[in-house]
Amino acid sequence: MTALQMAQKAIKDLKTVIANLHAKYKDGFDELQRAASMLQDEVRRLLMENERLSEAFKLSQKWEKLATSVPDLKDEIKELMKHLATAKKENEKIKEQLATLRDHAKKTSETSDKPQSTNIFKKPVSTKTKSGKKQGGQPGHKGHTLRPFPDPTEIVERRPDETCGCGGAVRLAGRHTSKQVADIVVTIKVTEERALFGYCDKCGKRHDGTFSEGYVNPVNYGMDLKALVAFLNTRMNLPVNKVAELLRVLTDSRVRLSDGSVVNIVDELAKKSAPIVESIKEELIRCGLLLADETGCRINGSLEWFQIFTNDRLLLLGHNKKRGALLFEGTDILLLFSGILVHDHFMSYYRYDHLLHGECNEHIDRRLKAVYEILKHEWAQELRSFFFDADKRKKELMDEGKYFSEQEEKEYFRRFLEILDRGGAEYQKAVEGKQTIIRYNEERCLLKRLREYADEHLRFITNPEVPRGNNGAERGAKEGKRKVRVSGGFRSDKGADNYARATSVIGTMRKNDMNVFQGLKDILLGKTLSFGFLPHGPD
Repeated sequence: MTALQMAQKAIKDLKTVIANLHAKYKDGFDELQRAASMLQDEVRRLLMENERLSEAFKLSQKWEKLATSVPDLKDEIKELMKHLATAKKENEKIKEQLATLRDHAKKTSETSDKPQSTNIFKKPVSTKTKSGKKQGGQPGHKGHTLRPFPDPTEIVERRPDETCGCGGAVRLAGRHTSKQVADIVVTIKVTEERALFGYCDKCGKRHDGTFSEGYVNPVNYGMDLKALVAFLNTRMNLPVNKVAELLRVLTDSRVRLSDGSVVNIVDELAKKSAPIVESIKEELIRCGLLLADETGCRINGSLEWFQIFTNDRLLLLGHNKKRGALLFEGTDILLLFSGILVHDHFMSYYRYDHLLHGECNEHIDRRLKAVYEILKHEWAQELRSFFFDADKRKKELMDEGKYFSEQEEKEYFRRFLEILDRGGAEYQKAVEGKQTIIRYNEERCLLKRLREYADEHLRFITNPEVPRGNNGAERGAKEGKRKVRVSGGFRSDKGADNYARATSVIGTMRKNDMNVFQGLKDILLGKTLSFGFLPHGPD
């Protein structure tokens, strides 16, 4: 296939992808229009119902006047009044349900636990305030540019004309200006070993040369290629067939991996990563602070779960059938852990009552934002500012080598409970006289949770090691989400387990600013990586 044909094929594939994306977003937009149309129909129905009820009410008043002259109609009027009261209650209930649906439609990933993919049809709203400055770099800003490479691979001299337009000879000054073009060249390096053999002159016995380690089959893949395959599949989240296709395209079909070969390479990486993952697990058990989260994944069509434990240096990803089964390759590390666990109020964590718990206030901030923007309740915005100001003050004190005094901690607790009291008053005022309060259930549950778990939500104030939220664990959970979003899921438990092991090692390497590609090569070569607590393996 010529380069032109390959380019034409790539253009055709891109057009197909673009057409599919147009169709996908069109379906979503059509669904949104249908939902809006249904809401409009419901509003029209409610208006007609109100008109009918108004007419019935007017009629009932006329009947009350007639009742004084027609006693036989009293019982019938009473019955109609009961029906009218029931209809009014039903109308209020429908209005409340409609308001709840509208509130739900307004929520985004910033005001709920919805994923960011649900924001496609939402107009983004910037929370930044205008500074009055012009766009772009400001005066005095230190610019950044691509600096020349110190050791160019190839140097091409571009000489001037030998003669000037006036007829004189041009002599070189011995100086030059230079510009560079940085590019990547994909080449295939094939190393062939030939094991020679010979015979003994005396006895005739045959003697064979031995191949180096790794030369097992007639053709084998090198560690650079294996590391690249593992990196693309586990870190870049490319499906196995896309990894094979990419290598085939880049090498002009000289490297033609099968899907099974990609799976086998990742399986090899996972097996050789097992002792490193075990060491990460043991080190997390010994540390004083863990951030925890969990995220769903599809495995052969079934909903299963990834559990994430992390801190500032380590990441551990585990796969389980159930969300509450907090096992990492058969070990419940929370039974062995004795420090502080920060999570997002998943109640299964509270069964480990020997631990100190910290609640994630980043999750709370999203819920508070929803209460403030949708219900217009001021206490929610006050509490958001409270968390932000307390965290800012904490960082300032720690930069000075200080921390909150006992009196300051008590003052923060007092302010926290005071805001909740105002929130309770706003909630009671909002639901007063209402027949149904479905719309305010989330606010009620939020106020109850904040009051019952006040110690856990303010743990970031009473303990300097505890962060305001568990964003570190959420970032680990997003790794699994990206894999499912790009690849669609896993075909087997083994595939999910292999991905969890590889992601644990890669995530830990990234937290320690290590070269991930070189680290994967070392693992495939049988080395044990050192993260400052792990011993070096054999070289």
